[in-house]
Amino acid sequence: MNLKTAYLFLAILLLILINPARAQKSTFNWDALSEKSNRLEGKLTGSLYYISPLADRTHFLQDKWENGTILFEDGDRFENQHLRYLSFRDELVAYNPNLKQLFIVDKEKVNSFTIKNEQNEQQFVKLWLDAFVGAGDRYFEVKYEGTRWLLAFHSVLEEKTSIYRDRYGKLKDTKFKPKVTYYMYFPGENRFQKIQDKRRSFIKLFPDHKREVRRLFRRNSLWRFNEKEMVRAFQLLDEAGFFD
Repeated sequence: MNLKTAYLFLAILLLILINPARAQKSTFNWDALSEKSNRLEGKLTGSLYYISPLADRTHFLQDKWENGTILFEDGDRFENQHLRYLSFRDELVAYNPNLKQLFIVDKEKVNSFTIKNEQNEQQFVKLWLDAFVGAGDRYFEVKYEGTRWLLAFHSVLEEKTSIYRDRYGKLKDTKFKPKVTYYMYFPGENRFQKIQDKRRSFIKLFPDHKREVRRLFRRNSLWRFNEKEMVRAFQLLDEAGFFD
């Protein structure tokens, strides 16, 4: 074997050894954290994420990448991150502008996270939901935090429809519909009680005090029970001692 052939053999051998390793690497290491972050490189990890060509604008709760903070179970904080909540899959997605890549943050490491823009700040917490189907960790948006919490779980329903053309002129037979499910959470018991955005649903929470609760809502002009009024109702019920 001459020298040229030996070099060629070694080059082929190196390619064989390197390529499988690249193909098997499914996790994404945050190799280039912002200088404003207060944690070390490589600690924020997750799976690479690619937005599907079939994805709908409703798949993300936020319309664009917003500034956010992630708190890990071990107390580590990652600040000034580009975040969006993927309600279609109940995952937190981060964007690294230096590497121009997206990744899903490892859910088992996350305790909570916040996403904020010029108008508001959204706080999310990871909690175990012992549902009849698909029990496991879920991300909930915290709408009110007191003796009892008001939580919102965001999801996206996929519905089959008649064939139509989307805004890009492509034929489709599926539409995606955002959905919000509300819960009253008992923090000391890790217990959930589903509630609806209706006045009657709130009154039913207190079967022995319906008259008092109706009077409280009437005195404070709570009738429609949109999300803003739901938060106000939790605050009033908490202050009046109904959650004790």
